[in-house]
Parts: sequence; structure tokens; C-alpha cells
Amino acid sequence: MIIGRWLLIETLGRADTWSVLAVGTQPRAWKSFPRAVPGRLQPLVAEVHASKAALDQTLPLSRLGWSGRRLHAVPVVGPGENVHAVKLWVGDGDPPPEVGVAPFVSDAKTRRIESNTDGLGPDFETPRTHWAGAESFEMVERFDGALDLMALIAHSQPGTRWLGTATVRSTRGPRSLLMGTRNGDHVPDRQRWLGVAVDVTESVPPQRKSFEATTLDLLHGTQPNLYLAIVDTTQVRLIRWVTEPLPEVRWGCGTDERTVPHPADRTRIMAARKAILAGAPHESLTGVRLATEHGGWIISDLEISPLPGGTLGSTAPEFALVQLNVGDRD
Repeated sequence: MIIGRWLLIETLGRADTWSVLAVGTQPRAWKSFPRAVPGRLQPLVAEVHASKAALDQTLPLSRLGWSGRRLHAVPVVGPGENVHAVKLWVGDGDPPPEVGVAPFVSDAKTRRIESNTDGLGPDFETPRTHWAGAESFEMVERFDGALDLMALIAHSQPGTRWLGTATVRSTRGPRSLLMGTRNGDHVPDRQRWLGVAVDVTESVPPQRKSFEATTLDLLHGTQPNLYLAIVDTTQVRLIRWVTEPLPEVRWGCGTDERTVPHPADRTRIMAARKAILAGAPHESLTGVRLATEHGGWIISDLEISPLPGGTLGSTAPEFALVQLNVGDRD
């Protein structure tokens, strides 16, 4: 038993699959819960999970290392009143500050994320609790595993889990968040992903923007009418903006991005999608009309290229990079 440090025990699935994701701010890759927590203390974790109430007590005397020490356990309650994790500390005196944790729920069909960031502390304060589609990347500075995660969620194979780290913006500057998420074993549970985001900045320094991202920022600075976005090749939905979002275009707030192109241009877009899926290295579309927030249209030329990454073993590209060269507004 680790003494004097917080354990973050994820409870995103069945009790027999629980694991430890962090010791203090040091990540652990799905570390075995039965090995990390003595058998006589495991029922206390289960009690906190079931009651959704914190537990603070002195442990009984024994010959074991935790004998007579103080146990403090705190539930991490997410949207829908599910307990996503239990923070556990055993030691002497008062426990150190708790590790910052935010629970979240993601819907694979609607691409809607619901989260409460209060558990991460005041540096992450935001009035929002819901994000849709590309909005979920608004605070992200760098997330190398993003496409792999998006592909995993899109397929939603039963009983899948994912763990990775992203660098996000906060009022104190960039922070490192360890994110663990998993879905259910049965339909429709497989479409619903429960997760936790853990602030591990003290142990995992935030990553700088990649060389590629910095280069794109410079390119956008010299060509202000150039924008870059990543879309999926399944339904041509916006996954995330690589540059800043295209101003005025209608996206986010639950918008179905498939309705953004003018109806008369959708046939050309789907033809380009078909070519990319068939192995074309590049497709160009000129004069595509994109709906604005105010009912008008932005005219843009599109350059489309397939992206590597996604589901292991996939024979067709699951994502494409779209370069938008903006022209007139109608």
C-alpha cells in the first residue's frame, strides 16, 4: 500500500475492472486496483463508490503497514450522478491537497461531451458544461493522440478503453491533463464513454506546440485567408480546427456540419470523399459555399488530402485535412 500519497482509482466500468490511473500526479497505465489497494481496504473504496459520500476514518490496528493510520476517500461524481473515480489517501496527519480531476461523459453518436471542470480548480473555470464536436478542442494546445481517440470513439467496439495526455490552456498557462475513458460492453452502452481528466502537470511537463503546428501558425499569419480543418471521411463532419476557426462560418453549438455547405455543393463534396476513400492522394473543389451565422455564404476553395492515423489496420483513410482558401462573401 502506498502511504502518504493520493491514489486515483477509476471506476468507469465494472468493479472487477477498476484500476489506478495516478499516484499523486504521476500517471499509472491502468495499474491493477487489487494489487495497489490491500484487500481489507477495498470494501471501503466500494462503499464510497456506492454511497457517493466521502469517508474519513482511522484504520484498525494490525501488523500491516497501514495499521492505525488515517484513511480519506473522496468520490468523483460525474454527469448523471455516476461515480467516475475514487480518490484514496492513507497516511498520518492531514492529507495533502487533492489531485485535480474532472469527470466527463462523451456520446459517440452525437459527439457531445458533458463535463464538470470544477474539480480541476480555479485555473480551469468555465461557465460551459457541454461541448459538441470540434468545440471540445477549444482549450487544447497539443494533443498528439487526438485522431486515434476520435477513431476509437467512432467505432465504439464494446469494452474499449483509452489513456493519453493532452496539453491544455488554463489561466495559469499550459497544463498537462491525463485522460482516461472507456465505454460499456453492451449496446447502447458502447456508445457512451465515461472518463476522467487528471491534472498531472507537476509530474508531466506541458508539451510545446509541435513543429508542424507552429509552422501552420506562421503560414496562417502570412496567408490570413487560409484555414485548416480535419474532417472524418465517414460523414464529412468537422473533427477539429487546426488553425483558428474560420470566422463567421456556422459551426459548433450542436450544428450538424453536414448542413453547412450549400445543398448544391454537397454532391461535389461527397464525390471528393469517395475519391479520397478510393486512394486519391489529393482532391480540389472550387467555389464551395459555406453557410454563415447570419444567413449568408462564404465562398471557399477546398484542397483535401487524406491523413494517416486512426484505427489500427484500417485500409481506408478515416480522416482528411481540408485547406480552405477563403474568397468572397455573399
